Amino acid sequence: MMRDSTVAARYARALFIATEKRGETTRALEDVRGMASVLAPGSAVRAILLSPGVTLAHKREALANAFRGRMLAIVAVFVDLLTRKRRVGEFAAIAHEFEALVEKREGIQRAELVSAVPMTDAETRRLHEALERWTHKKIRLSSAVDAALLGGATVRIGDRLMDRSVRTLLERIGEEWSEASI
Repeated sequence: MMRDSTVAARYARALFIATEKRGETTRALEDVRGMASVLAPGSAVRAILLSPGVTLAHKREALANAFRGRMLAIVAVFVDLLTRKRRVGEFAAIAHEFEALVEKREGIQRAELVSAVPMTDAETRRLHEALERWTHKKIRLSSAVDAALLGGATVRIGDRLMDRSVRTLLERIGEEWSEASI
């Protein structure tokens, strides 16, 4: 898994550098997002591009015809490269990494909230504002629910984890009790 994210990061970085040099990064991001939906798991285009029964020449010709004039040339060439290198299956991860690079350039920090129960809009908004004050950056907050937390929530920003879950609290109490001599 680590290898896949490293590969995705390298391809995303290469595309980012190329689009920055051309001043086309914002438009490229739109095209990459569009391609991510076209190449989503289960899509016909993805199935064709991953099919060993379709020759590379036919795949490249189909891509050239389908995307000519519909997206930036740099993105079309990039998808062609991924097709030749048999990396189309990793497009979603590459798109995710590319978007992260664009966000970093724009001063946006990603944060992932996981709560035991769905948070209200007001709670999410207050947390979002608090995170922006704490980090002094614009935060793009995504959220998920994990009942295994039992209660509370965790927030991950980059490599930092703030864990205020009941599950972790109970684990700490259990560790302290097991270390205490009675």
